[in-house]
Amino acid sequence: MTEHAKHGQRAEGGHQGEGGHGDHHGPHIATSANYLTIFTALLVLTAVTVWAATMELGFLNTPVAMFIASVKAILVILYFMHLKFSPGQTKLAAAAAIFWLLILLIITFFDYIGRTWQDNPAGW
Repeated sequence: MTEHAKHGQRAEGGHQGEGGHGDHHGPHIATSANYLTIFTALLVLTAVTVWAATMELGFLNTPVAMFIASVKAILVILYFMHLKFSPGQTKLAAAAAIFWLLILLIITFFDYIGRTWQDNPAGW
């Protein structure tokens, strides 16, 4: 058996064999400890979210909740969706999607605060 065949690579091109993992350019395989660490962090952040919801923070309630939710979303995207170990083009596509989402949220925010012409009933 040749050296390439032992590692699941084709001898002529040095690429991955079907179902095999290349030595240098194969997918990153996260360890169970890594997943458990991120899962524990998500559980802790969920507990912090519940605790923060019971606190009276005034106008900071929403920003604190959004910050904690953003940290949890970043952890899920980076580790469970494997964006941290993805190629640069995938990271660029994810960054463009987040940028576009921010544009839409900003437009929605300015539309909402700019509706001074709309009367709100007394009960609202």
